[in-house]
Amino acid sequence: MITVLAPEACSEIGDMAVNKDIQWEKRTYTANDWNGYQIVITAAGRRDVAEDIRKESIAHGFLYNAADFPELGNYTIPASFRTGGIQIAVSTDGRSPAMSRYVKKWLENKIPSDFPRWLDRVEAIRLEVRAGIADSKVREEFWHAAFNDQIMDLVLQGNLDEAEECVRHAIGSFGVKS
Repeated sequence: MITVLAPEACSEIGDMAVNKDIQWEKRTYTANDWNGYQIVITAAGRRDVAEDIRKESIAHGFLYNAADFPELGNYTIPASFRTGGIQIAVSTDGRSPAMSRYVKKWLENKIPSDFPRWLDRVEAIRLEVRAGIADSKVREEFWHAAFNDQIMDLVLQGNLDEAEECVRHAIGSFGVKS
């Protein structure tokens, strides 16, 4: 359950509290409020509060994200998206969330529509390779040989069958029947 500590909040927070999607405690943060939480995020706009919580996160080992003062936190929340099994996250190390969002959106528009379908095929091939090549170092060599610009160019051109045929040929060169 997410708990929000804030004397005032936007209407969305109020609605989520009414729907019991979150717990909203209408008050300010006090020492030891972190107790029982594994992740704490602040966005109060008060550096003194952010610094106090930072000290507590160091002393007690919980994850802390200071949205207003990212340099005080011990982790950042990247902008991310998922498309058909491919997940991409972008971070500017807290320096510019707006730029993270922009780069995320830009990348979202760059992922070819065939990539999720190619991923489905690669997943099936991976199972065969794992069953046929016991040595993890040899499997790694196989994937370096099989995942090359020539094959990915075929994928980008929409030639998934031909790309798969090339990968399966590479499997054969490693002594595995596919």
